[in-house]
Amino acid sequence: MNIVITGGTGLVGKEVVSSLKDKYDIYVLTRSDRQNTENITYINWDRNDWEKEMPKDVYAVINLAGASLQKRWTKEHKKNIISSRVDTTKRLYNYFKQNRAPQVLFNASAVGYYTPSKFKTYDETDICIPDDFLSDVVSLWEGYARAFKKLGTRVIIGRFGIIFSNKGGALPLMVKPYHFFVGGPIGDGQQWFSWVHIDDAIRVINQSIYMNEYDGVFNITSPNPLTQNDLGKAIGTKLGKPHWIPVPALVLKVILGEQSNMILNTQKVLPVRLESKGFEFKFSNINDALIDLI
Repeated sequence: MNIVITGGTGLVGKEVVSSLKDKYDIYVLTRSDRQNTENITYINWDRNDWEKEMPKDVYAVINLAGASLQKRWTKEHKKNIISSRVDTTKRLYNYFKQNRAPQVLFNASAVGYYTPSKFKTYDETDICIPDDFLSDVVSLWEGYARAFKKLGTRVIIGRFGIIFSNKGGALPLMVKPYHFFVGGPIGDGQQWFSWVHIDDAIRVINQSIYMNEYDGVFNITSPNPLTQNDLGKAIGTKLGKPHWIPVPALVLKVILGEQSNMILNTQKVLPVRLESKGFEFKFSNINDALIDLI
């Protein structure tokens, strides 16, 4: 059985490939030449003839492509953030419109779809109108993914919270200040962090592609989101470091510019549909996650 993966060399993609390579033939779409390994074929789709290397019968497409949100949001990088997600998904759709469509598409998305709020709790039934850069990107991305339905493909849209891993991503950056005794609340510390352990995120992807009852939007977040202040306290406790030096919101805005919205303007999001399908989180609370990752 063949599975095509975009973003297969990123933080989440590497783990997805590793978890599936012993069960399926994996085809990873990249923008560089890489050496194939057992059960993993790398296709450089910047080449003109990349289509010839694609398998004829694709069971699933896992679309995780996307430029990093952690680089400074210059005008040029914002273009990359959009094109790496939206244009990639359009390109996949155009290919499969001319070839046999996959049975299932798992398309990554983000909880940035939801309007930032310190007081509202969101689940998959909430419909939000884009009101900033991230929500614009997410809405466009999801829209092109839904187009696969016209091809007869089952479409899963996974709205990820902040993915915690010890191999990269947000968590090592959050932990670093505490090692130097300068950790503390950011802004008022009351902004919500909807997070998920990377192992649970991978399990959701793997489970959803072969279970037909997974269809539509799923929030991929721990059932126990917490405020930035509480997250910082948990990190400090785990490391035996203080959580005490505040970072004013204005300072963060000056340093990061528009990118500061990822930290200051956040959402409290619950995985209601996942739990309704009987999915059990291995790491549902932050203390268990930090014990495993730090």
